Parts: sequence; structure tokens; C-alpha cells
Amino acid sequence: MEFSCKNCNTRLNIPDEKLPKGKAASVVCPKCKEKIIIDLQKDSLSKTDLKMFEENDFDEGTEDYDVSERPFDFLEEEGKTALVCEENPKILKEIATVLEIMDYSITKAKNVREALRSMKYHIYDMVLVNETFSGSDPDANGILIYLDRLGMEVRRNIFVGLLTRQFATMDKMTAFLKSVNLIINLKDIKKIDRILSRGINEHELFYAIYKDSAKRLGIF
Repeated sequence: MEFSCKNCNTRLNIPDEKLPKGKAASVVCPKCKEKIIIDLQKDSLSKTDLKMFEENDFDEGTEDYDVSERPFDFLEEEGKTALVCEENPKILKEIATVLEIMDYSITKAKNVREALRSMKYHIYDMVLVNETFSGSDPDANGILIYLDRLGMEVRRNIFVGLLTRQFATMDKMTAFLKSVNLIINLKDIKKIDRILSRGINEHELFYAIYKDSAKRLGIF
């Protein structure tokens, strides 16, 4: 496995067999002595899930058009879309009711594979995903890994909420560590309208300041 030290940019190469699979490991940079954390938890996906990140698994180059995989191709430009990855029908109903009131067009994914295929064809405004959706390992959720690998110019336009039973709602530190915008504890699902509204408002305010600063600096 090749990686580089973030402190001095020295490139290192460690044989895969010397690294613990599915765990985090640390090494000391031989040049600057900085401690380097190598997180292999994201690589502990099953072979089936991992294949979802390979381009040829999405049938690239086919001429077939499956409308079920591209449900929003003809949505009006200003229309908002949301992908919901939740298996509990009661929770799913609570979420769908609120999102419909908020004028979102909704895709309800049946499993990880279907969710990833939908995201290939459409950039959603919002993605709400249960950390154990479709039997996912909370520390190696395929949907979150896919979103984390998106380029920042795309990812910053997607509001991601993590549905969980182990973290507190609106826990900003956990949201940062999980690379999501909002934590929603399922015990608070009855309050999801207020939780989402607050989270979206904070998200839009943050990026309004960011975009304004970027324009003034000539970034875009």
C-alpha cells in the first residue's frame, strides 16, 4: 500500500500483508517523525459492495435507458431531490412525509446497490442514510464511502444526514468525523422536520459565507 506523509509529503510503501485488515494502524514517518494514521476500516467492505465503486460495474457504455435508474432526468431545474436509505417502514414514512412537505422529490432505495446506481445518474440535493442500511457495517457504509470519495465541487452541494441510534442528534463533532452534514438520532424521528430545517439552514449559511469569500478571492 502506498501513501504519503501529510506533514512532509514523503511517499511510503508498506506491504499489504503487514497492515491489519479492517482496522486503523499508525506508523512514524522516517523523515520527519510525524505519526501517520492509516485507516483501513473503509477497505473492509465485502467484495460485492466494493465492486460498486468500480466503473465497469455500472454498465458504462450501454445504450439502454432504464427510467427507474434515472427518475429525475426530466425534473424541472429548480426541483429539489432526496435519496432516502432507510429500511424501517415507519421511520421511512415519517421522513417521506416531511420531505414531501419540504417539496423534495424522493427516491427510496431498497439496498446499497440500488442507492449507488441511483447516485451515478443523479446528483441529489439531500441524502439521508441509516448507518446500518441494508446490513451495512456502521464503520464501512458503502453509501457514505461513495459520498466521501466524490470531488468536493460535487459533495459540497449535497446535504447528507446520518440516521443512527448511537450518536446524539446535531452532534457536530461526530458529523465532522463521519463526513456528513447532520446527525439524526432515530429516537428523535418525530422531530425530524425541525432537525432538518435547522441543519439545512446552518449548511446554507456556512456555504453562503464560503462562496462569498471564494468569489472575493477569485477561487470561482
